[in-house]
Amino acid sequence: MKPTLLVLATALMFCAYTSFGKTDPEKNKVDKANKSGYAYAVNISKINSKYSEIACTTFRKKLVIVSSKKIGALGNGIDPITNEPYTDLFCADIKAYGELSQPLLFSRILNTKDNEGTVTFSPDEHTIYYTRSERNNSLNYKLYKAELEKDSYGNWINEIELPVSSDDYSVENPHVSQDGKFLYFSSNMKGGFGGFDIYKAKINEDGSIGNPENLGRTINTSEDEKYPHTAKNGSELFFSSKGHNSFGGYDIFLSTVINSNYTLPRNLGNAINSEKDEIAFIFVDDSKGVFSSNKDHKNNAFNLYRFRSRAVYNELKGIVISEEDKILPNSTVILLDDEGNEVDRQLTNKDATYNFRIKPYLDYQIKVLREGYRDYTLSFVSEEKELNAILRLLEK
Repeated sequence: MKPTLLVLATALMFCAYTSFGKTDPEKNKVDKANKSGYAYAVNISKINSKYSEIACTTFRKKLVIVSSKKIGALGNGIDPITNEPYTDLFCADIKAYGELSQPLLFSRILNTKDNEGTVTFSPDEHTIYYTRSERNNSLNYKLYKAELEKDSYGNWINEIELPVSSDDYSVENPHVSQDGKFLYFSSNMKGGFGGFDIYKAKINEDGSIGNPENLGRTINTSEDEKYPHTAKNGSELFFSSKGHNSFGGYDIFLSTVINSNYTLPRNLGNAINSEKDEIAFIFVDDSKGVFSSNKDHKNNAFNLYRFRSRAVYNELKGIVISEEDKILPNSTVILLDDEGNEVDRQLTNKDATYNFRIKPYLDYQIKVLREGYRDYTLSFVSEEKELNAILRLLEK
């Protein structure tokens, strides 16, 4: 039988053998509601106006946002649903530490007199997927695609409406996965679990979009789920949800992607979320990004906030011993991730101890190899606290 975390309960006996050496893994103070495995430093952006600013994605190292703000005398009327001007696409330079320049209109071709919704780009930035709602039905967004004309700065051509669009439901918040293979979006189409659900569709080699696939009950609830975004590492899905015991309204959650399956969503905590709505959480590089929230607006308009994230690590430590409780120095201890990839390896020292730095809330395996003994494998899920494990080897 493969050993499991039950072995960890016996680790309290470890002090009878030896004491662990001190290590100094990177640790951050995070609030108790933060189950993401990251610590966040958050600042409000200086480009906010009295209107909403909602983050989309990056394009040529600029941040693309949706906003109902006006520039000069520009403006094309008031949407009676939002009581704000109809939205347009804007872009802003990203400065050091995630600060933003004052935004400019993104595209004279894509901006129309209708409501422009959020957009996303293929990894090579030659294809844009964008959403738009017409004035006479501003709550119903449809999904479009266009191509960037070769050698042009921003001439979008071959615009088409994608077949997933419909007059009967809305398609919103498109996001292309980091590898360019899937298009995520939110929709209130029939067959979901209630309200808006998050879907994904395969992007075929010919550029066509496959049939939408609901991400399932782990992600979607009877409430609304929107604004999917995959991190740069491709193994983490961030999204906004009114379900999953949110603090109130939309909260931002994180789910780890393992072999196309999704772990239970984890709240990003009080540094990000509030009793109001937090949406459109995106990264602009490996550790910095922006999101939008209406927590500081009496009229529920959304402000942009910028954040810096830092991974929080815990310790996994223990000792390798024989069945007769003899310590076994010079044993090879290998740490593997949920897909069996090697994360780290160590050779136990003279007191047969090992010590790894691990992220919380993830599946791991630890494997021990030693000549004359049977290979040993322990599967476990990391927690919020330090883990201890005695690894007991059997002779061949």
